[in-house]
Amino acid sequence: MITEATFLHYLNSLLDGDKKQCYSIVDNLIANKTSLRDIFVKLFQRSMYRVGQMWENDRCSVADEHIATKITEGLVDYVASHHTAIKDINKIIVITCIDKEFHELGARMVACYLETLGYKVFFVGSNTPQNEVLKIIKEKQADIVGISNNFYLNFTRLVALLNAIQNEFPDLRTIVGGQALAEGTDDIFKEYKNVKYICSLDSLDEYLALHNHH
Repeated sequence: MITEATFLHYLNSLLDGDKKQCYSIVDNLIANKTSLRDIFVKLFQRSMYRVGQMWENDRCSVADEHIATKITEGLVDYVASHHTAIKDINKIIVITCIDKEFHELGARMVACYLETLGYKVFFVGSNTPQNEVLKIIKEKQADIVGISNNFYLNFTRLVALLNAIQNEFPDLRTIVGGQALAEGTDDIFKEYKNVKYICSLDSLDEYLALHNHH
């Protein structure tokens, strides 16, 4: 349970770039057995959305937003390192961002979350050229590939990557997420039989439950 007071204390520390205070708040949550999922969604995701809104309204600078992102990225890994997977799921997932996509926070959160569920995850991260993505899918023999696209100008790159994956790995299941796709995306993915748009950890859980008949 993350109280509003805790959230606001964390948000202010994040906007101040006070890394030490952010870690201290998160340490308390871990000590109180707050679930990884709550920390990711109700603290990290919520605070970064708020920072994004403030940046759009000129209430914080690009530098503030970058600092907040870097602190959060470190914290995502930190929280995940305190959670060991309950069981090993024998499935390999490659998570990547679109070429020229530098916002990798959402993708990193998903990668860490999947690791704590017991999947073997290879996190490629931001700005990876298409041919490199195809190469790693093949090399690691991925069961699922996850692609993050947060910047709407990259949409054509996403479509190009989906086409390339479909050509080379016609049976590979692909999940796509990211803020750029929040509006009216279902139509776009209809023509791809194995592509699913995931908008939240809830929809990710549903997807995994559907496809992993444990």
